[in-house]
Amino acid sequence: MATWAYAALMSLMHTLETILQPSQQLHMNIIQIESLLQKVRSLQEFLEDYSHRDHEEMAAALGSRIADMARAADSIIDYHVLDQILARFNGEEAESSTGFSEYIQNLIEEMEDLFETEVTRIKKATRPLEEARPLIDFSPIGSSRLAPNDHNTLVGSDEKLINEIIDTLTGDQSNRDIIAIVGMGGIGKTTLAKNVYKNAYTAQYFDIRAWATVSQNYSVRQIILEMLSEIDRSKQEGVPGDDQLHEELFKRNQESDLSEYHELGDRLYKILFERMYLIVVDDLWNIEAWDKIRAFLPDNRNGSRIIITTRELNVARQLHSLVSFEMELLDYDRSWMLLRDKVFGKEECTSELEELGKDMAIKCRGLPLAIVAIGGFLAKSNKTREVWEDTMENLKSIISSGDEGNCMEILKLSYKNLPIHLKPCFLYIAVISKYRHRSMLPEIAWLLVGEGFVKPIRDKTLEEVADGYITDLIERNLIFVLEIGSIGQVKILGMHDFIGEICLKQVEEEKFLSAIDKRNVATTQALGILRQALQIRSTTNVYASRLVVWDGLEVVEELSQAEEETRQLRLSFLDRRNFNSMRTHSLPLFLFLQSLIVMSSPDNLITLPSEIWDLPHLRHLFSNMVFLCDPLPLDYPKDGRHDPHILENLQNLVGVLNFWCGEDVYRRAPNLNMLKVFYSPLFPRWDIAVFNLSNLVHLQKLETLSLESMGTMSLNHLSFPVSLKKLTLIGCHLPDMTIASSLPKLEELGLHNCTFEGHMWRLEDEEFLELKKLIIGRGELLHWQADKTHFPALESLFIRRLNLEEFPEDFGELPTLRTIGVDSCSDSTNEWAEQIAEAQESYGNEGFQVIITRK
Repeated sequence: MATWAYAALMSLMHTLETILQPSQQLHMNIIQIESLLQKVRSLQEFLEDYSHRDHEEMAAALGSRIADMARAADSIIDYHVLDQILARFNGEEAESSTGFSEYIQNLIEEMEDLFETEVTRIKKATRPLEEARPLIDFSPIGSSRLAPNDHNTLVGSDEKLINEIIDTLTGDQSNRDIIAIVGMGGIGKTTLAKNVYKNAYTAQYFDIRAWATVSQNYSVRQIILEMLSEIDRSKQEGVPGDDQLHEELFKRNQESDLSEYHELGDRLYKILFERMYLIVVDDLWNIEAWDKIRAFLPDNRNGSRIIITTRELNVARQLHSLVSFEMELLDYDRSWMLLRDKVFGKEECTSELEELGKDMAIKCRGLPLAIVAIGGFLAKSNKTREVWEDTMENLKSIISSGDEGNCMEILKLSYKNLPIHLKPCFLYIAVISKYRHRSMLPEIAWLLVGEGFVKPIRDKTLEEVADGYITDLIERNLIFVLEIGSIGQVKILGMHDFIGEICLKQVEEEKFLSAIDKRNVATTQALGILRQALQIRSTTNVYASRLVVWDGLEVVEELSQAEEETRQLRLSFLDRRNFNSMRTHSLPLFLFLQSLIVMSSPDNLITLPSEIWDLPHLRHLFSNMVFLCDPLPLDYPKDGRHDPHILENLQNLVGVLNFWCGEDVYRRAPNLNMLKVFYSPLFPRWDIAVFNLSNLVHLQKLETLSLESMGTMSLNHLSFPVSLKKLTLIGCHLPDMTIASSLPKLEELGLHNCTFEGHMWRLEDEEFLELKKLIIGRGELLHWQADKTHFPALESLFIRRLNLEEFPEDFGELPTLRTIGVDSCSDSTNEWAEQIAEAQESYGNEGFQVIITRK
């Protein structure tokens, strides 16, 4: 329950911080709220420090109490806040009740008592890991220590990869270098390392070899003892008294866990000194373990090497390894080959079983450990169709209990090892993946922020912190990148089925959250969950206070009819349905709205009301195309007071049709980071003069801007903010490009279906000093007069459907250029790209790539 307790405290913390914002104008005892916030932060810090230590059971029991307390408080405070907001919305006087103040005071005292008793007891009972842990084997299930006669099938690797690693090990680098093997649990890192370690050439090349397994709960003493025991004693001749000293050291250290490990470490250092050695450190989870043992591994400057296997890319980076080998999941063919070899060896597989076997291999989703578990089971079973069909039906249970080790338990170690601030995020992403399969990074970040799972960091937006959490999970090989965006950013994420299965079981055990959508909202079960989730007067047996709502307003309206208490709903809103019914009367339902996604169509355009500009917590508004009414004019405070109508959190405004950038817009949204807008003469208010786009210059934090014109829009005399990093212009008339070249931070420029004066783009004094990516698509550009000095940082150039007649002459000499893509262009354009490729090759740019798609 520690995960749920931490998530509940985070959510409560965000609620309290929201209350304390000046824009809320709530009638509450601020000193009391600040005192409660301090208690919440103290409990949160305790869970961060102690949830992963030895007294996990005590912390879990305490976590259950904290979770119940925090989520009940969150609901009650939400209810009281909404009462005040609704009263103000209806023109009534908002008041704070005596009962509410007494509740908050009792909550503060309860948290104080909890901290002074239970928290203090756990702190006193917890001793440093190295002093408290007995000397036992802490290898995870299925990760056996290396046995002298152990032979392993190549899992997730092949001879080519083994030879590549051996070549790196035996290279001419004299320093003691580190080679890292990185990948998710069960992908075959240990087996790959073992095959390298046992290779005959490796054994002959190094004077001494040793192996040690670290695991999550490690003992430095045990690691050193294992290295000593694994060292080939025949290589230690000439070191006096080795056998006797080994026996004495083992006996002494087995008898007392509290004895120092430095004597053992010094012995290891002396054995390795001036010898060329190979050490394998298997299953390293954190850099701290490495820091404690590396001093005993001397740098003899004679070509000694260390192989480290780890699930976490960040650990490999901190090692400053010579090279990292990042293992990938097996493809379809290699999955079947591995399963077939495990079951049949050198025997043939019958055609009757081959089809079933291939289906089983596919369901293992490329994870070697799962494939080996199934293979081990099938190898000992009767090779009949009936047995294999039964195996297919019970695949997950077999994988969880296979002789090769409990696959699910091995994978679960990765979840257990997560710091507590990442666990709620990880579980949440698993639920999203169940419903979506493919998750877009921006949406995930917004949802994590909306649910209150992200801890603020100074000088960073909550979305930036959430992106950091997601990056951390990627580097721990728990979620995968499925798609990269145009400038190399992560776009689509996914999760392995077995990892997702573990997470969903954890969600169920901890009653972490429930998902409600239009498919199940009318069911008794869903409404029962809702009633419990929103119950604030009876705080026992609350199932979940966080709801993932996928189908937007229609769901909320149905819930409203079923429960009047829906007004307590606080959620990150994801709407892909009809929003036409959002009007003033329903605005209170959306007062805590943070993320709004509205899908529209040209024949049924949605118009969002001006009240959208009064939603104080709105952070993101995304659509494919939507009308957004202008905000009502306001008199802004002149005395420096905070204006509650300014949407300081609004970062992204995407898909607005005929967007008007008047003073009331740019003053209300001063922190916009991304703006993507459309202009069309087919719809009302088509007059470029009234759009006031010259006011874009006032959006001083804008980094991404996309202007798409469905008519003919001239950008003459238009100014952009100097903060822009990415500019996309579609269907625009460009008298010149000074408007873009004057942007000092511009890294990406896209020109699509644009027109130029005289069909010519002539660069004279313009310089795109920071531009890395240039895209020119369609349009009537014939003459492009430029040279390498105009694009000194250009890395990628993409040209599509152009019939250029005049080209820049010396792009072949651009030292930064890496890629040119030409799609459906004239023959002369294709020839120009090929000439650039030849020139780049002559200058030694081996990484240069030309991709030509002909008409």
